[in-house]
Amino acid sequence: MRRALLSALLCLALSACASAAQGAQRFSGTFDWHFETSSFVTDSGEGPYWLSAEGAAWRQATAPIEASGRGPWGQVHLVIEGVLSAPGNHGHLGAYERELRVTRVIEARLIEASPH
Repeated sequence: MRRALLSALLCLALSACASAAQGAQRFSGTFDWHFETSSFVTDSGEGPYWLSAEGAAWRQATAPIEASGRGPWGQVHLVIEGVLSAPGNHGHLGAYERELRVTRVIEARLIEASPH
């Protein structure tokens, strides 16, 4: 009985992870990263969304700014896969209606880096 319950819970957890990954969509647009700002506007003008990422995805999204030697802030054109949150209060002081959680960076190109 215990083994069957554990097996059922494991299957449920794995299906939840698969569903989350399936919810990812492709986005292309401008990431504006400044003090207390992590804004993403799509090429078609949707947003701004609070852009968040963890680990390697964050490093890849910000790498063009870091590589310019001018950062730490600036703008990057991104092509990403991510999950868009439900409407709410997101980001710094809840100023953004939605959050875009990056799951994969496909392309990151520097637009402009802020001077030191």
